[in-house]
Amino acid sequence: MQIPEFDLYTPGAEPGWRKTRSEAVLDNPHIGVERAWFTTPNRHEEVPWMVVQRKAAVAIAPVLEDGRFVMVHQERLPVMQTMWEFPAGQIDTEVTRESIIFTALNELREECGCALDNEHGTLQPLGWYFPSQGFTDEIVYLFTAKPVCVVSRPEPDGSEHISDVRLVSAGELRGMIAANAITNALTLALYARIAAQGLP
Repeated sequence: MQIPEFDLYTPGAEPGWRKTRSEAVLDNPHIGVERAWFTTPNRHEEVPWMVVQRKAAVAIAPVLEDGRFVMVHQERLPVMQTMWEFPAGQIDTEVTRESIIFTALNELREECGCALDNEHGTLQPLGWYFPSQGFTDEIVYLFTAKPVCVVSRPEPDGSEHISDVRLVSAGELRGMIAANAITNALTLALYARIAAQGLP
């Protein structure tokens, strides 16, 4: 497919920000922790902070031809809950438009068994958001994928468990959000961006 044009986040692009020094506290393939010192547009003395480093990620709202969303019921070990979510996953390589799109398409297939319709399917970029900007530099790129078709069973990687896939209308999704049945940041943020742009 043709790679859509969209902006990539550049850390420190806002004028007046500078990381002056840092030291690693923890470093492993999944997460890093660093003690870092910053100067900011309003604070010229160094400000110390603990920063959790996470890979960039994608979250995708798959939409069928009839307008229903595809959601997955996924176990989340840190909070000991199984949650209804949109498919999402980390980018394991350098963050480029190509790697973001590759990851999005791969997560569609792995987590909910979906693929873009060959003739009319598109991935629409909806920007990015920071899931917990007070302690981590993680960024998540947001997309809708439509129309999609179900082509296989979910095939999550060994560290994940998806117990169910559900098709929900926009009204049902709003009801789940209003009833606090959806509590994860990526689904709430992605639906907020969809609603703000007047999409289905």
